[in-house]
Amino acid sequence: MPTDDPRSDADAAPDLADALAIIAAQRARAEDTRPSGPLLFGLWGAAWLVGYGALWLTTRDDGSPSALAVGVAIASGVVALAVTVVHVMHRTRGIAGASAREGALYGVAWPVAFLAQSMIVGGLAQAGASGAVISLAANAIAALVVGLLYIAGGLLWRATSMYVLGAWMALTGAAAALTGFPDSYLVMALAGGGGLLVGALVETVRSRG
Repeated sequence: MPTDDPRSDADAAPDLADALAIIAAQRARAEDTRPSGPLLFGLWGAAWLVGYGALWLTTRDDGSPSALAVGVAIASGVVALAVTVVHVMHRTRGIAGASAREGALYGVAWPVAFLAQSMIVGGLAQAGASGAVISLAANAIAALVVGLLYIAGGLLWRATSMYVLGAWMALTGAAAALTGFPDSYLVMALAGGGGLLVGALVETVRSRG
C-alpha cells in the first residue's frame, strides 16, 4: 500500500548512496591492481632511448660499441626489468585466490624467459655464429621475450595499454634485427624508446581525462 511517510524515502536514499559507493570502491580497487600504463611506457622508453642511444653513438668503425655504452645499456634494461616485476607484484599484493596465484606465476615467468633467452644465445655461440649474428639474435629475442610477457600481462589484467606496449616492443625488436648493425641500435632507440615515451605521454593524458 502506498505511503506518504517521508521517512521511507530518507531511508532508501542512504541505501542507494552506499551501493554506489561500494561499486565505485570496487572499480577503484580493480584499477589499482592493473599495472600503470604511463609508468611502464615511460620506464622502458627511457631505458631503450638511453641504452640503445649510447650504443649507437659510440659504435666504432668495426661496428662494436664502447664497453661503457654496453654497461649503460645492460644497466638500463636490468633496472627497467626489476622495476617492472616489483611494480606488478606491488599492484597484485593483497589479492587472494586465483588472481594472486596468476600474479605470482607471471612474476616467475620473467626470470625463466630470460634464462631461456641466454641459453639460446649461448647455443648460437657454441654453434659458431658470428658476433654480429649473436648480437642481433640476443637483442631481438630479448625484445620478443619482454614484448610477449607484456602482452600476456595485458591479457591477464585486461590492460590494453600493457598489451599495446608489448606488441610495440616485439615488433620493434624484429624490425631492428632486419636493419642490421649499427642502425639497429638507432631503430631501438628512436622507434622503440621514442615510441614508448610517446605512448607514456598519451597514457598520461588519457588517465587525467
